[in-house]
Amino acid sequence: MDKEIFEFLDYRGYLLAWITTRPKRGRGVRAALARAISGPVSHISQVLGGISHFTPEQAEEVNVFLGHSSEESEFFLLLVQLGRAGTPRLRKRIQTRIEEIRRKRLVLKERLAVKDRVSEQDQARFYSSWLYAAIHILLTIERYQTRDAIARYLGLSLRRVSEVLGFLVSLGLARESAGRFTVGTAHVHLGNDSPMISKHHVNWRLQAIRALERDDASESLHYSSVVSISRDDATRIKSLLVKSIESAKALIRDSKEEELHSFCLDFFPVGER
Repeated sequence: MDKEIFEFLDYRGYLLAWITTRPKRGRGVRAALARAISGPVSHISQVLGGISHFTPEQAEEVNVFLGHSSEESEFFLLLVQLGRAGTPRLRKRIQTRIEEIRRKRLVLKERLAVKDRVSEQDQARFYSSWLYAAIHILLTIERYQTRDAIARYLGLSLRRVSEVLGFLVSLGLARESAGRFTVGTAHVHLGNDSPMISKHHVNWRLQAIRALERDDASESLHYSSVVSISRDDATRIKSLLVKSIESAKALIRDSKEEELHSFCLDFFPVGER
């Protein structure tokens, strides 16, 4: 969709625009919406036709159905309240709140235009879950640049994907245009001395364990061993592994973005030295 929800002042117009962007021009979407709010299809048609309105409860179910983020959900509820408002005074109060949100987002977009580095506070959230890094990298693959595609690929709810994407966009790590998300200009990097580095490693080791438990584990490469060797040979092995990592990174840098893979490697002394 060319416009995001914050550009609309009428929730019906937003829904109609969203429906037209669905496959087959939205065929079957009204029936799916009706199931989401536990109501008849005729009610959806009456709402979209300007005859009736969603109740606040139904509007919240629509939020879930559309996979709105928290911010988008709040804005959609405000649009529904605006449509239902019965007095000029109430309409004005709701409109004021809507304009406040829109002004804040405009300031945010202006700030992101020059943002190129993620703060330590935001890094803490980014590395709190593997999902942020996974979705960030998925955006480099064209077929995974929509909420629906990401949700299907990772087996997540639309709302969870929306929350992550919203956070990435707020940091400048992602950009949105016409319903598609691409990698932004900001970058995030952890040094070996970062307090978040251990969490980053743990996140992906846990994913490695889950990969072992899946039926397609044969498509992956996992190696675990405990050996006794000299200190000199341990240093040589570490050097070999570092060179292998550098070679792999060179391949990754020039590789076409088609699939998402996790690359983890461990070689460390066990016990006291």
